[in-house]
Amino acid sequence: MHSNSRYRFVIFISIILVRISVGILWASAGPLLPLIIQEHDLSRSVAGWYASIAPLAIAAVSLPVNALVNRFGLKRMFTIGAFLLAMGVFAFFTSAYFHLLFFRACFAIGTAIIIPVATAITAEWFNDRELPVVNGIGMSFINIGNGIAFAVTIPIANALTWNAPIIIYGAFALVSAVSWIILGRESEKTPTETQPGINKVLEKRPDLSFRQILTNRTALMMTLSVTVAWALGNAIGSWLPDYYYSVFNIALDKASSILTIATIGGTIASIVGGILSNRLGRRKPFMIIAGLGTGLAALFVILFNNPAVIYTGVTFFGVFSGICVSSWFTIPMEIPGMSVRSGVIVIAMMQVGGNLGNFISPLIVGVLVDSTGSYLPGFLTFIILSFGMFVAGLLLPETGPAARK
Repeated sequence: MHSNSRYRFVIFISIILVRISVGILWASAGPLLPLIIQEHDLSRSVAGWYASIAPLAIAAVSLPVNALVNRFGLKRMFTIGAFLLAMGVFAFFTSAYFHLLFFRACFAIGTAIIIPVATAITAEWFNDRELPVVNGIGMSFINIGNGIAFAVTIPIANALTWNAPIIIYGAFALVSAVSWIILGRESEKTPTETQPGINKVLEKRPDLSFRQILTNRTALMMTLSVTVAWALGNAIGSWLPDYYYSVFNIALDKASSILTIATIGGTIASIVGGILSNRLGRRKPFMIIAGLGTGLAALFVILFNNPAVIYTGVTFFGVFSGICVSSWFTIPMEIPGMSVRSGVIVIAMMQVGGNLGNFISPLIVGVLVDSTGSYLPGFLTFIILSFGMFVAGLLLPETGPAARK
């Protein structure tokens, strides 16, 4: 057994801490939006930038910063990303709206680095059989972070001050970054090792050119699927608390905490999806199932002011959103003829597309609410678009072990 076989779990836990920070900080935008609107007397169109600037920044920097991985190494890039997540601690000194947008943009640049680099680090420390399960578990902690934010952001703000959650979450991210500095290290695995089950992504495969990666069919289909799925997810995550609060007359703390149910469902589904994908040796079916189910569940989330329907719809929205996560972040590492470092660029492509969707959806929903007086046109637009993931799933090749037999 490789000498690093036990230490890989230390690496994994260190990555998980940072991923929880990503989840908390990302999801906190939704609960905070009504408070920011009240504090700064903003329209929903202007306030929507707090939710949208993060995905815009991620889309803008994902490809350039992740192209630096080969030069600086995985550990150093992950360190930079982890410390950028912590910029919210400076909200202790200023709460001006422009400064909040700047802190949010810094968090976003950190996230743009963290997601693909964490996936590559995991691929270098865990073997082929373990990778789908590890990816499912690892990404589920982002969902756990989402759930924490939905559950405690408003209570923290009510108990302290409206911007206290931003400061506290930034401090947690800082602790996670320091933990990575202490515990993180580069893998010593090499493609020639004979460890049983060594990850096939470490086999000698070529680093492709940017043009070859950007025109790869699998990379394009993955980017499409993430774009439409994340657009719907951020439209719901950013505006559903305010929708339930202002339209369904549900108390804001309860309206925000309802989304915790989606994160619980998504967390369980991410892990189960990874286990099933590993046992079946297939990735594609999970993309197809998620592409059909997510949009249908979202319809129940927004159309019925009935507690039983709302809770059921939100639960299934989380489940269908999570069932494909392991496949999302495993497929780029399995694309035939493409190295693990090229797989990082594929994930960066997915981040660009997904975060353009994340960027557009809160703004469009906010603008349509201001112009029509209703949330439904915006929500329905992104529900319809989300079925593009189903189409992408059908067009994807199967990259799992079952396809290689």
